[in-house]
Amino acid sequence: MLCLVLPGCAGLTHHFPASSPSVASGVDPALDAQTKLLESAYRAYAQERYPLAAVLFQRFVDSNPDSPRLSEARWWLARSNEERGDLPAALSVYRSVVGAAPPSVPLAGTYAFHALNRLDTFRRSLGSTSLLERRQVALWLPNLDWLTASDAGLLIAQLADAGVTSLILEAGASGPMGVDVQPTNVSVVADRFKLIVPVAHAKGMAVLASLNLHEPRWMAVNSEWRMVIANGIGQQAGSVDILQPDYQRAVGEVAQDLLRTDIDGLVVGARRVRGFAEEWSPMSRRLFEGIFGPSLDSRDQPVSPDAWRWAGWKARTYLGFLAQLTRQLRQTRPGFVTAVAVHEQAVLSPAEALTDYGEDLLEAKQRGLHVIVRPEPISPERSNEPGAWMEQVRQRLALTSGDERQLWLGIALGASDPASLVAAVQASIAATVGQAGPHLLLMSGPPIP
Repeated sequence: MLCLVLPGCAGLTHHFPASSPSVASGVDPALDAQTKLLESAYRAYAQERYPLAAVLFQRFVDSNPDSPRLSEARWWLARSNEERGDLPAALSVYRSVVGAAPPSVPLAGTYAFHALNRLDTFRRSLGSTSLLERRQVALWLPNLDWLTASDAGLLIAQLADAGVTSLILEAGASGPMGVDVQPTNVSVVADRFKLIVPVAHAKGMAVLASLNLHEPRWMAVNSEWRMVIANGIGQQAGSVDILQPDYQRAVGEVAQDLLRTDIDGLVVGARRVRGFAEEWSPMSRRLFEGIFGPSLDSRDQPVSPDAWRWAGWKARTYLGFLAQLTRQLRQTRPGFVTAVAVHEQAVLSPAEALTDYGEDLLEAKQRGLHVIVRPEPISPERSNEPGAWMEQVRQRLALTSGDERQLWLGIALGASDPASLVAAVQASIAATVGQAGPHLLLMSGPPIP
């Protein structure tokens, strides 16, 4: 059905079972409505608009309980939930597909057969560290905290007892614990993850690796990847064109290296320097003009493209790359999560965040990515009532699409050393006891500017 509705997607068919025979009507309006609803849902899925696809498939399931295509719709509903990162919902729907089959071994090729295989895959690959089974209390630790900790195992045990369920560790860094990991030849701290991940998993904690792709100080950057200022002044120090195919391939290799350490997710750090809409490279400019055409002045001389369209296109393309990378990593670990860290500005002033930092919170959620709203510097009023700030951010995000479990809200900790870290974590968790909804992020170390 998918490839009948959407020509050109034959490459996808080997991943999924064949659909049930199409019910052509032309006479029965109810059957016509069912077919159109499924077509719209399939189209959204093929376009990678997974939250919309999940809504449409769910609507079909709810409104057509006696349809001969109910198992088909449920299967694709489960796939949509899985792709957008809502694993509990996906597992529930897969179980309903299996439960709807006759009480015997499902026939090979049926939706029940494939759903049973998916459930078996999840049972083998997921353990107590699944990031999607419960509300997370994550702690983001800079490298210094681990380098100064005398006993990392003891610190992890104390954090687990305090209520921390996930750790976010910097992966893109050089230093005493950095090593070269083949085949990328990029300095990542894989040895630290090999040490910490098993200990954290034994305590039921998940571990995510953090990489800043905007400022890749953790690798040697090819000069051709550098961005230049749109007015031609010169290069922006440390800035790289995140749309460069070779750079994206290098990032993919690093992510695969990190996946071998059994991490549960990847956090993409926020850009620190403003000026996203003012930067371009010859390669990204060619890609842009191939879609929108060249920007010319009255004398047909090339000029900088419109800042809004340029920043929006770059941000969407970048988030599309992250979504594709996540799908590749989930082939090895189905529960893998990718989160994009953003400034508070992405919530409070989204237009400025787009042009300043290339942050598009709504697009990220629609792509199935998680969003981390990192904390700004601690102010007296915020330190007294962190819950009030979190509620304000939640209200601002109430109209955005996507599951609330895709959202991580940050609180800055005052602790600057491991000795006071556990006490600061306990105090922050105590201040948010009873709050439901998005995941909680405790940020140790200086917040981003």
